[in-house]
Amino acid sequence: MANFLLDVNKEPHDDLIVSTLEGQMSREQSEKWLPLAKDYAIFGCYAQTELGHGSNIRRLETTATYIHETDEFDIHSPTLTSTKW
Repeated sequence: MANFLLDVNKEPHDDLIVSTLEGQMSREQSEKWLPLAKDYAIFGCYAQTELGHGSNIRRLETTATYIHETDEFDIHSPTLTSTKW
C-alpha cells in the first residue's frame, strides 16, 4: 500500500499548523501535542474566508500593506462583506 504522506506537500502543516500550536499552547499542551504534530501523527486544518465570499478567495476584499518604517502591516477591510471568519 502506498504511503500518502510521500506525495503531500508538508510545508503548510509545518508553517501554519505547527507554528500556530507553538505560539498558542501552554507548556503542558506543547509537551503533549507538538511531538505528535511534528511527527505527522496529527494534522491541522487551515481555512480563511470573509463573510461575503466563502471559498471564493479571488473575491477577497481585505488588503495588507507592509509599512517598512514600523515593520508592521496595515490590514484594511473596506466593507461589511470583508469581515473575517
